[in-house]
Amino acid sequence: MLGVTAGCTSAEAEGTTPTVTVTSAPDPVPSASATSAASPAVELVREYLDAAAAGDAAAAWALLTPEAQAFYPSEQQFASLFGRDGTVTPEAAGQLAAATFEETKAFEDVVTVVSATTEAEADAWIVRESSAGLRIDDAGVPSTGDSVYEWTNPAVGAEDVAATADAGAAPFDDSAPASLSFASPASADATGPSTVGYPNGLFAFVDGVETPVDEPVSAGSGREFTIPVGSASTDGAPRGLTVVWQVGTSPGSFRSSTVLL
Repeated sequence: MLGVTAGCTSAEAEGTTPTVTVTSAPDPVPSASATSAASPAVELVREYLDAAAAGDAAAAWALLTPEAQAFYPSEQQFASLFGRDGTVTPEAAGQLAAATFEETKAFEDVVTVVSATTEAEADAWIVRESSAGLRIDDAGVPSTGDSVYEWTNPAVGAEDVAATADAGAAPFDDSAPASLSFASPASADATGPSTVGYPNGLFAFVDGVETPVDEPVSAGSGREFTIPVGSASTDGAPRGLTVVWQVGTSPGSFRSSTVLL
């Protein structure tokens, strides 16, 4: 926009040309939302979801941390289970890729938790620096073995694996806190380190916002965590609840589990 100022003088009244000063207004400053691009963590998750939606196990494998890859005996085993062992299915990946991503830090900023929620799906991915660079911790859920975990409210099991998906999604009882239990490795006669872990504490996030987790209590041969999340919002919009925990320490790897409330 041009700013124009003109001064009226006696010379101007006599027909002389008036003095005109022209100044250029500064260019508008773009808003932060217009200039900010997606973070490297979100871009990595989008790439992973694109691979999952296309059923491209090889592309997805390359985006995993070495620790997540070590969960599988081989890349071929990963490919045979891809999308069926608790990792995101092709159908869910297509929906989640179009959602708004939320990201937050955990474990003293060691990991970034990237989450997305739609009307029908909720999931989250742990992104961190590894020996291979920025990668995703997204190992599947063992069908058998040590330290199995499961959601008890909502009662959907460990993840959307075949055994629980066939039974249908259990509704969340918002009169009680969300709850998740871990079986003790000792109860399974474990002979080696647990691939899932037996955590003393969890981080929890509702749609990317951290929420407190109660101290675990003994539950049978394991321990149970409860997460007070309150009642559903007045507009009835679905919420995604993600819990994150560390497995081992040297080198550490991390796991997450997400349910739709």
